[in-house]
Amino acid sequence: MLFVVTGTESSGKTSLVEALAKHLKAPGVTETSRVYLQGRVGYQPSDLLQIAQQQQAAEGAVLASAPTLAIADTDLQVVYIWWQERFGPAPEVLQEAYAQQSPRHYLLCKPDLPWEADPLRENPADRERLWEVYRQDLSARQLAFSIIEGVGQQRLDNALRAIRQVLSGAVQ
Repeated sequence: MLFVVTGTESSGKTSLVEALAKHLKAPGVTETSRVYLQGRVGYQPSDLLQIAQQQQAAEGAVLASAPTLAIADTDLQVVYIWWQERFGPAPEVLQEAYAQQSPRHYLLCKPDLPWEADPLRENPADRERLWEVYRQDLSARQLAFSIIEGVGQQRLDNALRAIRQVLSGAVQ
């Protein structure tokens, strides 16, 4: 089963993925956009398509080892929403790739953590609106998701509880 940690910038996704992977002894899929964009000044639509391909490849590499459980630090949902926010309607190739992803359960992180500045982050004052964009996208696509909130250990415990509910079949 693949669990994807998703949500707005500075909502603790990477830290949560690392903690979940360690706690559950599960492989993690890293967010490829950070490495791709490091040291660049700006980006273009072609960069987002490259990031999407790299994210799919990273996910595929982890899933090829057939783990019973894996944790991903974002997936194509982030690229899709990012594209729409920055460049307008997403191209058909990205829409199709997003729609055809393998089954997964999303852990949607609330932006209830303090903003942490980072050269790659763009939206410090818009996290609540963007979180709602993520939530509406998951709902409209009828994708399985759990909302994760809280700080520190509470956030990890909430995510672990959601994962256990999914794995036991007691999903909302």
